[in-house]
Amino acid sequence: MFKLIENNKNLQEYLLKFGVTEHPIQRELREYTLKNLGNAASMQISPDQACLLQFIIKSSNIQNCLEIGTFTGYSALSMALALPENGTIVTLDIDNKNTDIAKMYWNKLNVGKKIDFILGPALETMEELINLDRVFDLIFIDADKKNYKNYFLKSLELTEKDAIIIVDNTLWKGKVSDNNSNDEKTVEMKNFNNFIKDNRSIEKMILPIADGMTICRKI
Repeated sequence: MFKLIENNKNLQEYLLKFGVTEHPIQRELREYTLKNLGNAASMQISPDQACLLQFIIKSSNIQNCLEIGTFTGYSALSMALALPENGTIVTLDIDNKNTDIAKMYWNKLNVGKKIDFILGPALETMEELINLDRVFDLIFIDADKKNYKNYFLKSLELTEKDAIIIVDNTLWKGKVSDNNSNDEKTVEMKNFNNFIKDNRSIEKMILPIADGMTICRKI
């Protein structure tokens, strides 16, 4: 059996201290979300996930990103900080309340010029982007789980060879490996993981980071 490290609060605090570089405005936005949005704050990606997104963007020369699910804008802010000066992010969400928080923090760092927020149902907007022949180097999916497969299929239409597609929450609180966990969202994630496993248009791996992230490369 391969080696596993038990993930606990102390280890998470150690990781945050020694393994993650976070801009002060990133930290401010993350802490604001935790303080003011209650349980909904769990929708925000973790600092180590943000760091991973930034590492991928910089090391893969990513210039154009698409994000499905904006929330309060921490992930978009993180990606914008990593993008080159001419880089862009299109981020999609149906909530204009939380995204007002996002815009406030984006503008604090003047990265708002890199970010194009589109309010509306993501699948409809993605179809419009397909019709406009838009192409993205990286797509990050972190929205409603019931549409993950649909988001992924449209992402394949919006990318070319070697593009990266990243999907959040694919370990779903560890419940995906539990045969007795059959609530709606767990089943949706199990079905999505089965779909990804058999998809021959990508190379992929699941990283046990935060709630699980699937990293895919289009082939």
